[in-house]
Amino acid sequence: MTTLVQKLLGSPIQSLQFSYSFTVGILLILGRRLLLPQFPVYQSLRTQIQKAYLAAAAVHYPQLVHRLPVSCSQNEAREIVGTAWKGYLIPGQENLERFVNVPRNTRRSVVLYAHGGGYARGEARMYIPYMQRWIKCASERGLEIVFLSVEYPLTPKYTHPTQRDAFLNAYRYLLAQGILPQNIIFMGDSAGGGICINSSLELNPQSLPQPSCSILISPWIDMSIRAYDGGNMAVESDFFVMANTAVPALANMFMGEKYSGKDPQVNPLYREAEEVRGLNPQLIFVGAAEFALLDSKEWAALCEKADVKYEFVAGWGELHVWALGSSFLDPKLRARTDEKMVEWMTESFGRS
Repeated sequence: MTTLVQKLLGSPIQSLQFSYSFTVGILLILGRRLLLPQFPVYQSLRTQIQKAYLAAAAVHYPQLVHRLPVSCSQNEAREIVGTAWKGYLIPGQENLERFVNVPRNTRRSVVLYAHGGGYARGEARMYIPYMQRWIKCASERGLEIVFLSVEYPLTPKYTHPTQRDAFLNAYRYLLAQGILPQNIIFMGDSAGGGICINSSLELNPQSLPQPSCSILISPWIDMSIRAYDGGNMAVESDFFVMANTAVPALANMFMGEKYSGKDPQVNPLYREAEEVRGLNPQLIFVGAAEFALLDSKEWAALCEKADVKYEFVAGWGELHVWALGSSFLDPKLRARTDEKMVEWMTESFGRS
């Protein structure tokens, strides 16, 4: 995959703008800590540095963080093209046949993944390093997993329900291969978390079985933009510093002209509890300092009301999609988070 240095050298003007903003951000962080030591600090220095890096990238060089566009070997990710969907099997040398007719004493699951990016950007292969780490963590705990990451169509060219339908078609593909639903996990971050939730809600109406469980990383689901009435103060604590203008714009591109922000078809928070009842168990990670905090809190409350098994994990002072476990994250927190994910996956075998 492309290195950070290669990406910076490839776009010198963007790199200079990014470097300037990142450097000034670091100086402001250190200055406040040195000059105002009596003021309480909410976020760790590590998190503040991460915020400065990601904020500078978000403003000046969005492709930098995940080195987009992604290039990798067939062994790392192998393309699978199905009917009205395509995606990548990670690792590429894996064989889905091993996940058919899994013996009772063997723990083996396919993780169907939807990436983030506000429905407007991102790629199915941009999280390969994270997926490799999760695979290793699971293997060390007696669980074999493989990822099928969906390359769903992006906005503004494609609006809802195109993204959800691509994900559901990938799920149908896995079922058609003979993989049992109890051996399939839904997982996604940000907009991808929204795809997982909207897809799970669509399964019962389409007479499709629920997967074993879902893992949601900072799911972005509230298209009503209620959190932006008067502005969302998380622009001061999260890296998505343009959220007050960017999030409403992204929501409008996702909904198109057919839907409104309070339509249950695009906003699961406006579903009745009865519609949510029977959903697969939901593990929800969110950063306490991020722009989509309210989305996760309200989704957890709706799961509670609908008697859906769920667990809510809010990272103190953490940013949007922190649970992906980037190199900025405290190693001990990353390890605990990975272990929690694997524990949730493993528990799904006992629930099925």
